[in-house]
Amino acid sequence: MERPQTTYPESTAYWLWLVMVYGVASARILPAVEQFSGPQALFYALHDPDSPLIEDRERRRIAQTSLQMAKDVMAFCEKNGIGIITWESEIYPTLLRQIYAPPTVLFYKGRPEVLARGMTLGVVGTRRPSDYSRKTGEWLCRDLARCGLVIVSGCALGLDAVAHKAAVDEGKPTIAVLGCGVDYDYPRENRALKAEIVKDGLLLSEYFPGSQPYPSNFPTRNRILSGLSESVLVLEAGAKSGSIITANIACEQGRQVFCVPPHDLFDKRYSGVYNFLRDGAYPVFNYTDVLYNYYLKYPHKLAAFDSADDSRSQDSLLFAEETPKPARRKSPVKRKRRTDAAASPKADAPADPAPPKTSKTSDSPAIPAEADADQRRVLERLAKSECTVNGLCVELGFRFEQISVLIMEMEMLGWIVNTGRDRYALSQET
Repeated sequence: MERPQTTYPESTAYWLWLVMVYGVASARILPAVEQFSGPQALFYALHDPDSPLIEDRERRRIAQTSLQMAKDVMAFCEKNGIGIITWESEIYPTLLRQIYAPPTVLFYKGRPEVLARGMTLGVVGTRRPSDYSRKTGEWLCRDLARCGLVIVSGCALGLDAVAHKAAVDEGKPTIAVLGCGVDYDYPRENRALKAEIVKDGLLLSEYFPGSQPYPSNFPTRNRILSGLSESVLVLEAGAKSGSIITANIACEQGRQVFCVPPHDLFDKRYSGVYNFLRDGAYPVFNYTDVLYNYYLKYPHKLAAFDSADDSRSQDSLLFAEETPKPARRKSPVKRKRRTDAAASPKADAPADPAPPKTSKTSDSPAIPAEADADQRRVLERLAKSECTVNGLCVELGFRFEQISVLIMEMEMLGWIVNTGRDRYALSQET
């Protein structure tokens, strides 16, 4: 893994100093910096005892905080392989600039270029999940990561860890937003997982190195988790859980919220999910329910995966079971059924006229003559057997957005039908 940048702009020390004076997550830093056209000018302005930009407690902090202390933080980060991103950095996430009280300084371990990829999906859930939520969370996050989405979560125990591990197991990057310093060993159970995350992904925090995970840090951290994400997926959440706080913040930030429907309407562990579903959150039964929210924006980046493991992915989560797939057997060659007349032809009987040319066979409906080349390829494949959208991508080599448009057009024309569980077949009326 490459070491983080160690040659920082001169302004980095001033940004750090401002956070040390105003406090982490302060909404007052950026307006003050803009007023004085930079952190350095603000640094000198704040040393004026009559400055209206500071309160009494901040005056005390100014007296106790020197610029050298900020430079010592930079030296510590350089020595311990911790990178620093400030508001002025080119790699500062664009989405994060749009939220209320965005962090002016971020610390990281790993690969910051992941922030520029886009296609981020926040995943939240309880620390004590049911088996149902753990299983569905693993399925969804693994398939979505395989398609190219970057999973963003909090690296807590429970469903956060499930989401990160699903991406890591696929060899895909994931972003962990922490409520402590990026060098702080919390939770200890996720120590090995963090080591895997930094290989291709990122540990990220606005808290200074060495900061402990105080309970008050996590609600503050959640605005960054949702702020980095283009949409948020709630796997399981009670009515007053931290996951619901994150989902509410996501709504305030204009992010789309998805929820996995509970397996039991009377289970209070999902009481937070009920309310979001009532208020218009999108229910998720399959990874494509989430993927559709991204493919119009990122058609050139999303990738369909092969069908080697499609027993888990291509069926609805409500019905899928982890059962081994039986070995495929070659179907015997079908022989044409002989009629009585064909079985004992008369010598003097005239030959039957040649049948008209048509795309229709005895076993499948006809392919419409007005179908274009791409539509015909799909229809010929569906004439053999029903198939999923993802399966058509893999077998026919179409991009995801291409096949989605073709499916929509042909379904509207009545040429194909959805047989359920994300599978399509030729219409018998074609």
